Amino acid sequence: MKKICVVLGLLLLLAIAGTADAQSKKPNVGRSVHSQMDTNGDKVVTVTEHAAFWQKRFKDIDIDNDGKLTAAEFHAATKEFFGNIDVDKNGTLVAKEYFAFWCGPQAKFPEKIKVAQIKKLDADQNDKISANECVAYWAANFYNIDQNHDGIITLDEFIAAMSKRFKEIDHDGDGLVSIQEHAFFMTGKAAPVK
Repeated sequence: MKKICVVLGLLLLLAIAGTADAQSKKPNVGRSVHSQMDTNGDKVVTVTEHAAFWQKRFKDIDIDNDGKLTAAEFHAATKEFFGNIDVDKNGTLVAKEYFAFWCGPQAKFPEKIKVAQIKKLDADQNDKISANECVAYWAANFYNIDQNHDGIITLDEFIAAMSKRFKEIDHDGDGLVSIQEHAFFMTGKAAPVK
């Protein structure tokens, strides 16, 4: 459970840079992270497409290109990412904008989110991430970030959750998240050393 929460935190962070970079160059508010992952446009995100997307996000956030994320790089990306999800720019995230961002505007989000346990993104292990799997995964994440469970994620809640996850991802406790630590928490497997 802890490992899955850690992965989820890094997933959130890693989307920050790529989405922010794409939106700063050319606004594309209607494009969800889920659709950005679907590189072949077949409306299905495979586990391979998912992994490739997050590897690129890691590199985008790594401003100094040293193969490691500092707490400062992570924090800056977290704040920018929050702003990208907050479509109405009111300083909070509600379920509708959260799920639309992660799973697309057609995503059917639950009226009440009562789940705290993170499920696997590819729960049926068919190497494809369905719309239902996407919503189930991000619903659990929304619930865990929304500390007071009022259906709204504030910037403070978001930053607190992501800061905690940074420390959990930093497996060796050196204050940096390496590409190897990232890959391990994303997949449970060590990244190839280059």
